[in-house]
Amino acid sequence: MEGKDLIKVKDGYFKHPQTKYLSKRESDLTRLKAHEIKMIDSVLDRLSDMNATEISNYSHKDVPWLTTENGEIIDYESVFYRTKPYSLRTYIEENI
Repeated sequence: MEGKDLIKVKDGYFKHPQTKYLSKRESDLTRLKAHEIKMIDSVLDRLSDMNATEISNYSHKDVPWLTTENGEIIDYESVFYRTKPYSLRTYIEENI
């Protein structure tokens, strides 16, 4: 992933190795729609206080993870069968 637009930073978080990717360029938020920014903010509000173990435990209870064999690619369509608290999207026809 590291390249002309990203810097790979390896670090530690408590006893766990951590790899982060930092952008070398400014984000162009004008390319996002208001409802997309709102969704990103909502996810950050709900999950940003979780550590890696908590995020892993949370994600491993979600339908896409539960219905995929180890080492297999998660089927995109599985996101449409999510249960609460994982399915939070309100489908509005003009946003699809």
